[in-house]
Amino acid sequence: MKLFKSSLLASAAFLFMAGMSSCDSGNSPSEPLFMIDFNQSDISFNSDNYWSGCYDMGAGNFVSEGFSFSHTATSYEWDGITDMSWNGFCPSRVNDNKDYADSWTEHQWACIPQNPYNGIYLVGNSDAEVKENPLENNKCSMRMSNYGKFNPKYAYVTNSSYAYYCAKNGSNFNEKFTASDNFVLHIVGVSNGAVTGHLKYAIISNGQFLDQWAFISMEPLGTVDEVLFYVDSTAKNSYGLTVPAYFCITNLSYNLPSSSEAL
Repeated sequence: MKLFKSSLLASAAFLFMAGMSSCDSGNSPSEPLFMIDFNQSDISFNSDNYWSGCYDMGAGNFVSEGFSFSHTATSYEWDGITDMSWNGFCPSRVNDNKDYADSWTEHQWACIPQNPYNGIYLVGNSDAEVKENPLENNKCSMRMSNYGKFNPKYAYVTNSSYAYYCAKNGSNFNEKFTASDNFVLHIVGVSNGAVTGHLKYAIISNGQFLDQWAFISMEPLGTVDEVLFYVDSTAKNSYGLTVPAYFCITNLSYNLPSSSEAL
């Protein structure tokens, strides 16, 4: 399924729901719909408006409203210089969608739609090496902090500025995308170590680039204890993806399964 329609409704919904409470009273009382509202979480941001724990190797996963989002920071040496990298999710409220060409290291926490109200979204950084088995693509995952079961309902996704501009204009590591290239977000439901569903959303395809927040339904995943997110692309070589494995997501919603579904 391809999501390319620039929807004013979707954009307005994102800005509106960023300040909503976590329960949607329009649903049946027996199946309340909850939204993980990152704006209600106690997050420490640095002066550049992304999570201050992004490069903290001791920070571990990011936790918000009963859910744990994977995060790992690592250090490495190159020509005698120690540098840092990270994978997983990083909260951001960056409102800057400019093209920084060859200086993306300092500007990798932005989404393509502007963020004028400083709403908090997650920047996901999966992995350049995409495994054939979807369960092995687990750098970006979410689960309940108590390891319980839940039913994912919907989310809003968009391109990160980093991946968007590298694909649109090319970079030192990849060629400019043609109409035959794609960049696909995969969302995988997992329960007791088995895949419950596998969704694919092309956020760059056929020469079109998603530049708004797009609504996606995660209901086909069913009852899960974990959800995995990763990107794949036609732009790759023997080492993996040549474009940054970045995407942005927010307004993740869910409900709780019945006692029989939770088994």
